[in-house]
Amino acid sequence: RVLFRSIVSKITLRKITPRETAQLRRSLLALEPVKQLCLQSGDSELSAYGRQLSSCETACEKIGRELLPDPAAAVGKGKVIADGVSPELDELRMIAHSGKDFLLQIQQRESAQTRIPSLKVAYNNVFGYYIEVTHAHKDKVPAHWTRKQTLTGSERYITEELKSYEDKILGAEDKILQIESKIFQDLITSLQEDVRTIQQNAVVAARLDCLASFGGTAVSNRYC
Repeated sequence: RVLFRSIVSKITLRKITPRETAQLRRSLLALEPVKQLCLQSGDSELSAYGRQLSSCETACEKIGRELLPDPAAAVGKGKVIADGVSPELDELRMIAHSGKDFLLQIQQRESAQTRIPSLKVAYNNVFGYYIEVTHAHKDKVPAHWTRKQTLTGSERYITEELKSYEDKILGAEDKILQIESKIFQDLITSLQEDVRTIQQNAVVAARLDCLASFGGTAVSNRYC
């Protein structure tokens, strides 16, 4: 009951953390077998308690879908939102954490399409990301590439894709934080609809805990 009451107040004040949200889901799921035991007990009072318990299926499903099972303690302190929730977030994570692999994919694709085996994608502080092609293959360069620099033995080009990639990678971490924060805040908003149900669960769970304690004491005294 203490856990539910604490979390309910944090949901209301929008101060609940990702880890507490994941714990809320685990606690709600743990009520389902308790509910079934009450409903199957044959006792009218316990059955009534069972009917009052709710596992908040919609909330649990949303938390399970959008949050990692063991999220970071806070948004911005590590990964919180699960993969597949936001295609933009997934792409930014790939760019931020797998930049070299992403550039290699571009290099391999462009090399295959242009049939320039020596083509390479690289970066410098002056021109940013660029595609470098030796003079021997410059006649194979597509028309949509823009020349950025001429060197002794090669030409450097930029494409709209690389420009877009550069903009994204430079602001990827900030954008990741913004997207994760919005998704998590939207999740909290949706949980606020279940506050009364969670409060009711807390009351019923406390009463059942009390009855279980009484029952345990009665059994112990019986065999004393």
